[in-house]
Amino acid sequence: MEMESDIMNGIYAAVPTPVDDSRQPLREPFLEHARWVLDAGCDGINVLGTTGEANSLSRNAREDIMRWAAQALPLERLMVGTGTPALEDTIALTRLADKLGYTTALVLPPYYYKPVSDDGLLEWYLAIDRAMGKASLRLLLYNFPQMTGLVLSKSLIVRLQQAAPDRFLGIKDSSGDAAYAERVAMIDGFNVFPGSETLL
Repeated sequence: MEMESDIMNGIYAAVPTPVDDSRQPLREPFLEHARWVLDAGCDGINVLGTTGEANSLSRNAREDIMRWAAQALPLERLMVGTGTPALEDTIALTRLADKLGYTTALVLPPYYYKPVSDDGLLEWYLAIDRAMGKASLRLLLYNFPQMTGLVLSKSLIVRLQQAAPDRFLGIKDSSGDAAYAERVAMIDGFNVFPGSETLL
């Protein structure tokens, strides 16, 4: 995904999370692959995104992986997925990301129960913003309707940006819908990062 913002620039690759036969994450293969991606020319990596199978891992496992990356890799080249269907877990993971020094968290909407109104999504994301207080961590919305069954509407994004412009950096759009990306890119001061290299 291509990042062009005051925090990130260039190409960020989503990295997988290797696991052992008991489905526990493996630290050294994870870090080895992450370093390889960075050394191969990527500007940064996305830890615990969809490719990292974050939603197949327990909160404890996710916290471990977040610490591994923060301790062993250059933080200025990392972003981390913290979204879950549970608001409390999402807030806890997002606070941990800030504590560990990440600059950006990628946050899915609450994707299990549907339909979800724009008012509900607005309140959900603003609850995360309020919970972060004065923390400098920025948030990327994550539009991935093929997986979530939800589309983050342009009107919702405008309302979020107006309510908390210093928190919401932009959106990672993995929909593959170029027309949607173009509509959202028309929002002044809001960045759209394509999740598919075909849109670069």
